[in-house]
Amino acid sequence: MDEQKKSFFDLMSPKQTFVVGGVAGFLVLCAIGFFILFGLQLRGEGLSFGGGTSGKTLDFEAPKKFSACLDEGQQAATVKTDAQLGASLGVSGTPATFANGYLISGALPYEMVKQVIDALLAGKEPNFDFMKDEKGVLAKVNMPKFADTIWVGDKNAGITLVEFADFECPYCSKFDSSMKQVLANYGDKIRYTFRHFPLSFHANAQKAGEAFECAKEQGKAWEMHDKLFGLSDAKTMSVENYKRAASDLGLK
Repeated sequence: MDEQKKSFFDLMSPKQTFVVGGVAGFLVLCAIGFFILFGLQLRGEGLSFGGGTSGKTLDFEAPKKFSACLDEGQQAATVKTDAQLGASLGVSGTPATFANGYLISGALPYEMVKQVIDALLAGKEPNFDFMKDEKGVLAKVNMPKFADTIWVGDKNAGITLVEFADFECPYCSKFDSSMKQVLANYGDKIRYTFRHFPLSFHANAQKAGEAFECAKEQGKAWEMHDKLFGLSDAKTMSVENYKRAASDLGLK
């Protein structure tokens, strides 16, 4: 009987068969991936790399004026100037809050901040151990006059609170609850303002500060302040989400 004709695969060694099969499988997977990506593109769901929005269709309308302010870095110098001022006053970490020039360092609970304010209202020095530096000294700095400042409370109040903070700092977010209690309970007896001190190892902090300033231009600084700390708590800080927050706030 004549020998039957052998197929292409019968003529290959097991090793060759394995290689050819692997290549064929890879090509099939590539084809499937291509059609999946093609389908996503048709639906407007482009890919995004590096945390940007390039190639990605946003599911909201980004406010044009706010977006230009943020994308062009129109308020970058304002944030950096705040940080330089803070450093000149002795700020090295966040949050750092000055009460009539006395430094309240760290995310202190409301009760401790209250002690400081009550002492100042009574005309006394806040001579508490938690207010002293590592040498046991109660330091006080002369606070400058702040230009273009928006105050919460009475702008002519006798107690001035100036907080230097970083929106990406979890301790700043925690301290914000203490400050909200202070503002609610002391009202016009104090005046409070927020200044920027973005830490170098917080990649999102500089732009978050700029987002605050861009919103400030449209009269929504404090609303953006709360939005930014909300994004920080949720660990969803990004330029896109700052724009989303601006859209939620009805900014232009």
